[in-house]
Amino acid sequence: MSDSDVSFPAGVLEDILSGLPVKSLLRFRSVSKSLRALIDSTYFVNLHMQRSMKTNRILYFSGDSHGPITLRNPSAVTLETPFELTAFPLVYGSCHGLVCLSNGPDDLSILLWNPSTRKYKPIPEPLGDEDIIAFDQLGYDHASNDYKVVRLSCTDSTMVFRVVVYSLKLDAWQLVEQDFPSSFFPVNCYGQGVFVNGAVHWLVNQIPFPDKGNLIYAFDLATQSFYTVPQPQYPNNFSATNLGKLDGRLCVICTHEVSNVDVWVMCEYGVKESWSNLAALSMNDMITQAPPTVKPLIYTKKGRDVLLEVHKQGLIDYDLQEKRTIERWTGDASRICMFVYQESLVPLFRNEHVV
Repeated sequence: MSDSDVSFPAGVLEDILSGLPVKSLLRFRSVSKSLRALIDSTYFVNLHMQRSMKTNRILYFSGDSHGPITLRNPSAVTLETPFELTAFPLVYGSCHGLVCLSNGPDDLSILLWNPSTRKYKPIPEPLGDEDIIAFDQLGYDHASNDYKVVRLSCTDSTMVFRVVVYSLKLDAWQLVEQDFPSSFFPVNCYGQGVFVNGAVHWLVNQIPFPDKGNLIYAFDLATQSFYTVPQPQYPNNFSATNLGKLDGRLCVICTHEVSNVDVWVMCEYGVKESWSNLAALSMNDMITQAPPTVKPLIYTKKGRDVLLEVHKQGLIDYDLQEKRTIERWTGDASRICMFVYQESLVPLFRNEHVV
């Protein structure tokens, strides 16, 4: 087929192609030079991403400490990773179709991966002292149109964490002049972080003031500044144990007497009064009788239900109107890791063609 065989009115071809999955677009690149140039263009990559953001997909790793590790989609089709995994991976966030992950908790090296294009990029280690602890999180800096990884790291027992930021555009780490505002023990940093509203968020228990409760610290990628985020007005004896993200909104997971879990969502970012108690779970709702960990994933049934990962072992479908669990699924492995992403053509290298 030549470039002159088919013609479309201005904008029609872009509109058609931007609604297609990445797999189809990669095939269409070989049809003609003009199609290849369009699909590779920054304009089209952004157009396709804007439409893809409306459709959430779930990928999950499954395996056990000694068994095989696979990456699947909800229809149970195994996806081969273009890199070797020797341990159960840790996922440090997904953003615009890019996923940040490492090869297990003992490996501080990380990489960026686009599952749709199957491209991946190992991230170089930051210069400086060797870190003994590191917490990483992927985000997007809208001011510089740049994907960044924020790392909290410490090199000794002082528990004073420095902040370094990796820029995909520069392919380099930069040290932030201000250290993390609070010292904390690693066991008191709940999760790796959550990227919402242009900032990475952590839930930490301060040193030397653990009795003051947990705080939510946020790091703005554009201004490289810290601030605190107000929390919900919890009922008595409830305490925040983790952060989450649901439909682009910040979530807090809190527990009460080990067996009860509430999921709160911040409907208007930064406004304390906008926190809403989304789900209230009891042990009867859970897949396991162990103290539960809960991660919100996506809304289902046009927002009537929410899908929650529980204890890294399975899923529950929670009815938001009836306030009860209506279905449970468990995996065929001792451990799973689920995350939400969107298909995209976002490149990982300068002048990258998406073949």
